[in-house]
Amino acid sequence: MIILQANMHRSKNADLLMEQMVLEKGVQAVLISEQYAQSEKAWIEDESGTAAIWLPRATNFVIIAKGSGDGFVYVQNSQFTMISCYLTPNDNIDEFTRKLESTEDKALSLEGRLIIAGDFNSKATEWGSATTNSRGRRVLDMAARLGQVVLNTGTTTYRKPGCEGTTPDITLASESIVSFTKDWRVLEDYNGSDHQYITFCIEMENQRVRENRNKSTRKWNINKLNPATLLATIDENKTTICTNSAAKTLVKTTMQCITLGCNVSMPKIEQKKKCCILVDT
Repeated sequence: MIILQANMHRSKNADLLMEQMVLEKGVQAVLISEQYAQSEKAWIEDESGTAAIWLPRATNFVIIAKGSGDGFVYVQNSQFTMISCYLTPNDNIDEFTRKLESTEDKALSLEGRLIIAGDFNSKATEWGSATTNSRGRRVLDMAARLGQVVLNTGTTTYRKPGCEGTTPDITLASESIVSFTKDWRVLEDYNGSDHQYITFCIEMENQRVRENRNKSTRKWNINKLNPATLLATIDENKTTICTNSAAKTLVKTTMQCITLGCNVSMPKIEQKKKCCILVDT
């Protein structure tokens, strides 16, 4: 599942470009901060209108729970939960802490694997800042209590012309989902916002099993195997295998002998045409 993390900075241009970027990148979920206020897209928004989640049509993320609070919104399926959030730099430290604690309380109530992504407007060396401020320490403390790690690799995400690049946009992931999270990176594509977007992929166990099954090279129906015929065929043809040959040649001739035995001793599996079903959510 490809996920896009986007701080749109209330930009109309960013809103207009979003759908095209989703199509080009094959994105299935968008975690949004500072969405365009007049957007007509079917987003799930928080109470303050500063955080949203968009699940484009034909996504395979089947929602079993969703909700929002002050500065955050979440969706959950049977495998993991995504929380999108935004913490404004205009709040004092007490208000910042209150909103962060509200997000943490909700995260604690949601069992299982968890992704928290958004613009925290805080600094910490863990995500590439030169120093760690009080807001950054509070975010790190929350992540520690939730058993989460920072996915950021140090690349800046806010690059307003004339200003030093910073990283207010961060991605946190539960330790239990980190091994399934791949290819986290900051995109360099133009998006109409002052923030560079982030993309990453979550590949869960059942998806891996399906892919491995689809990649299977087995061609024979082993339920109809005739062991005697298999052994006899291999025995009859093993004289063609020269044990003094180079390793590659030895492996090749051995596999040819085994393949011949399989062809003779059991029928091949009839290959069915693949069918793709798109589910609307």
